[in-house]
Amino acid sequence: MRRNIRINNYILTITALVSIGHQFQFADASPLGFPPLPFIRGGSATTATKTRKTKQQHQRQRRQRKTGGLPGPLKLVGNVKQGLDKIGGNIQNDWKKISKGMQTVQGNIGKFVVNIPKALPFLPPRKRQLKCSKLDDVCKTFSACLKGREVDTAQLIKACRAHLIFMKSGGSSLRLVAKDLESNLQKAEKPFKKSPKQGKTLSSLLESEREAGIHQGNVLKEQSAAMGLLWIRRSLAFQLDLYSSLIAQNGPHPRDAAYEAYSKHLSPFHGWALRKVFPASLSQMPGRQAFIAKFGGVSLEELNDEYDREIVKKLKALVAAWDPLINTWEKDF
Repeated sequence: MRRNIRINNYILTITALVSIGHQFQFADASPLGFPPLPFIRGGSATTATKTRKTKQQHQRQRRQRKTGGLPGPLKLVGNVKQGLDKIGGNIQNDWKKISKGMQTVQGNIGKFVVNIPKALPFLPPRKRQLKCSKLDDVCKTFSACLKGREVDTAQLIKACRAHLIFMKSGGSSLRLVAKDLESNLQKAEKPFKKSPKQGKTLSSLLESEREAGIHQGNVLKEQSAAMGLLWIRRSLAFQLDLYSSLIAQNGPHPRDAAYEAYSKHLSPFHGWALRKVFPASLSQMPGRQAFIAKFGGVSLEELNDEYDREIVKKLKALVAAWDPLINTWEKDF
């Protein structure tokens, strides 16, 4: 009887607590809405709270392990960094390979260039272009001076101008000859430019000056076009003999040829002073090969048999143009 009464009391007590617990909301959300009963579970409220926190922490850790161990944004940053590091490493490796390949290519190109002469022995060595444009101009302009039996004055003056440029390129040995030619060319040019129609040919030029009373009979006035052209003819005759001696490889030394030509064409008309000065300048003339190299625009070391033949061919053309021109010219004055 007493035992039954105790059981009933327990039941009533629990029922009352359950009824009271529905009227309150506890922060820890205990089962059945009432605070933990330590005397029932065998522990305190603090222990239960720690147990729940530990369980929640374990759940979070499991979720992090499933997602890679880091929250979404941090994981993205980490992945980007790893990707960039990997790309940088690949670029460095590729650059090393490219550098190594370039060195190999350069070495192969160097070997290829060195072996070209061996692989292609039939190719001739590169020939240097002769700088004979000045000599070519002289040959061309003088070849056009003779018009039948008359000498074209304008063309002759043009040819003498081209020849003056060519002589100045021949070195110091022809400097005095070139200076004398330039002085006489200025004498001829100045009067001719005043009346080019009256002096179209050399014979008409001389006749127009005689009619103008410039000359006294057959004596030419010193400062006249005819006198300038007369000295030009004598200078060209001197150079004709000099250049003819250069054509043959075994000919006389240019200095000796110049002395002989001077005695024949210029010395009889020079005064005492010029007969001393002019031969002294001719004594500085170099050998034949130095002349040929100068006329061809190459150095003495570069001069070979092929260049020699080509330059001599041009000198022959010049001499061939001068010879009939001087003979016709001499008939006028």
